[in-house]
Amino acid sequence: MDAPTAAAKRLKEAGLRPTRFRERTLEALWATDAALSHKDLVSRLPDLDRVTIFRCIKQLRKSSLLHKVRGTDGVSRFVANRTSGSSCPGNHPHFFCLSCGALTCLEGLRLPHLELPTGFEVRGKQFLVEGICPGCAQGRATAAGPDEKETSS
Repeated sequence: MDAPTAAAKRLKEAGLRPTRFRERTLEALWATDAALSHKDLVSRLPDLDRVTIFRCIKQLRKSSLLHKVRGTDGVSRFVANRTSGSSCPGNHPHFFCLSCGALTCLEGLRLPHLELPTGFEVRGKQFLVEGICPGCAQGRATAAGPDEKETSS
């Protein structure tokens, strides 16, 4: 019998049965620092059907193994939580690239604490920064050439 994979161990810690589909979905999310949409996961796991991937995402989210961020384009993207435990490490903003659509966790930064009026219950929070990622910015600078300067507004 093969030794359990890191993904299988993580799934068991979260109280999930480690199926091949859940392991592969979690491993695909671990393989990148960027957030992936359902469509991205379908293209990275072509031998799994889209409904199976959707169900895996749903179970992984319910077990706090990943968190969801909705970009300004309306697309939900998912990031695997790197820490063990029962909750999302959360409390960090995300950066959405307006050029390539990449969504990146800014884990070194923290969300501000908000004191809400009595009676309000927080069910989630999201802080999304929009701009151009380093890869796209470098591509623009290269495309502009040495004699052209981009101006920022």
